[in-house]
Amino acid sequence: MRIGIMRSLWKSGGWGKFSPGMKVLHAHLSKAFFGSERYCASLARAQARAGMDVRVVIKGTRNQERGTRVARWRAEAAPAEVLCVPWWVPGFMEQWVIEKFMRGFVPQMVHTHLGRANVRVGRVAKKLKLPWVVTLHLRWKDKEMMGSDGLICIAGWQRKEVPHAYRGMMRVVWNWLPEIGTKADGKALRKKLDCGKETVVFGSVGRLHSNKGMDVLVRAFRQAFNKGEDVRLVIAGEGDQRKDLEALCEGDRRIVLAGNVAEIGPYYAGFDVYVSAARYEPFGLSILEAMDAGLPLICSRSEGPSEYLQGHPVRWVEKGKLAGMTSALRDEFAKGRHRVEYDMSAFTLDKARDKILEFYTKVMKARGL
Repeated sequence: MRIGIMRSLWKSGGWGKFSPGMKVLHAHLSKAFFGSERYCASLARAQARAGMDVRVVIKGTRNQERGTRVARWRAEAAPAEVLCVPWWVPGFMEQWVIEKFMRGFVPQMVHTHLGRANVRVGRVAKKLKLPWVVTLHLRWKDKEMMGSDGLICIAGWQRKEVPHAYRGMMRVVWNWLPEIGTKADGKALRKKLDCGKETVVFGSVGRLHSNKGMDVLVRAFRQAFNKGEDVRLVIAGEGDQRKDLEALCEGDRRIVLAGNVAEIGPYYAGFDVYVSAARYEPFGLSILEAMDAGLPLICSRSEGPSEYLQGHPVRWVEKGKLAGMTSALRDEFAKGRHRVEYDMSAFTLDKARDKILEFYTKVMKARGL
């Protein structure tokens, strides 16, 4: 059975469905599903809808067909085809399996995302002399990216970290608004939180990790509001900081750690103010989602938001500053429940897709293809 799964993995490349458009291979070998995974799936979906022949290679889970992560990949990338390197394939064999598939599919462009894919799939692309582009989701790493033909930065600040020795092409393409339905109904969430008509719900979405500054947000919330005030805080996401945050929240039922949420749209609809307290934020897809839902913003002056939120109404707070966050929460609470209208024209998926295709074309021309 295992041999059959591996055979289908690489043979599906040469004899599967065919589109007359460009053949693109995306690779993301993480074991999670956060911002960079959503970016990859969303881009693959948009490219496939535009007529390209797109495949996405990911790492499978132990119960591959039933695993929620794999199911989410397939749902969010469709109609692009998602192929799994079986979970039982050891790391030292992943590159061999992926090479077999790539020799069958023969993509015109290889596009990798994050460490393992950059290293392992990038090596195969170089070996097979295929054009290779990397999206810089976090920070520059020589070992992963130096040999690539092209680099897509998700924000302009990242260009400063790319060494002069890099000989590939570069292009800044901002992230885009994901298709999640931010205009959903938030009544069920507010009922669950026991909210009245005037209750102000502060919300944040992201990993429970020190970089996201959720600890600052919880501390500021408890410092800003007495227990009798009509206010709530909801944090959606999961991570290694959960136990520490649970300790910070102890005894305050107004604070909810919602964990990973399958349908995030109703949460944005139920929030009244969105807060990003990040100590480090390369871009911040959740902020775009909050903007699309019309939520007032409180944001730390982190890397990505400081760039793309220029010209938009936002309450800025210095990174990691408890007093500043406390003051911002109090000020927004005093304004009561309201919505804000944002210009989202700079964050459309079609624009980003076309810019990336244009970049692919330039990289291929530079390679003489």
